[in-house]
Amino acid sequence: MSTLLLVALVAALVGVGLVLLPLTLHFSLQARGEPNGFWALGGGVQLGPFAGSGVAAKGVPAQLALHAFGRKLWSRKLGELGAERAEPEEPAEPPAKTKLRERFAKLERWFDPVDLFFFLVHERRRIELLPTIVDLEYGFRDIATTGKLLGAIYAISPLLPAPILVRQSPSWESLDRASLASSGAIRLWPGLLVVDAAWYLIRNVKVRRPNGAAGGTREAT
Repeated sequence: MSTLLLVALVAALVGVGLVLLPLTLHFSLQARGEPNGFWALGGGVQLGPFAGSGVAAKGVPAQLALHAFGRKLWSRKLGELGAERAEPEEPAEPPAKTKLRERFAKLERWFDPVDLFFFLVHERRRIELLPTIVDLEYGFRDIATTGKLLGAIYAISPLLPAPILVRQSPSWESLDRASLASSGAIRLWPGLLVVDAAWYLIRNVKVRRPNGAAGGTREAT
């Protein structure tokens, strides 16, 4: 019996830890455009030992990849993903948008998914933006345009959340080019988010009669 109690206690502590402990999501983004029309874009996210990345460039198919513990688990080009979805001609099925609307309508019978989304987005107690740096380099043939953008970014920067730092380096060489490099992190408490979402649903779930008769709709408080 004592062994079972010990195992139960350890399991309970692990469960509480998973709910209370935060996770840190690291992200990065890089983009570049040159006067000759070449452009490239790349980015990635990492959560613990798991990571995802994507790259694209002019003349090169965009590619996505997933990694775990330093090993590549999955990699596909966007063109290949489109080919995988293509199927032989069969009896027409409802378009994906129609299916999505039907699922959304089913959810709306119980709660408002949009309200839940905004509730989670505004749950700043569980989602914290850590220091994020944005480096900008840009220049235009019209030097006046470069100056206007410089002033606009300086004006907007104080309005951004405190953890976001924008550093810019304008070029006055009368060339159309730009580059962006950004990196940062988000700390979130997924377990507490799930608890908050569940409590939100309990407080806002809609109770309806199976036959949808009038007067059969009310909201729990």
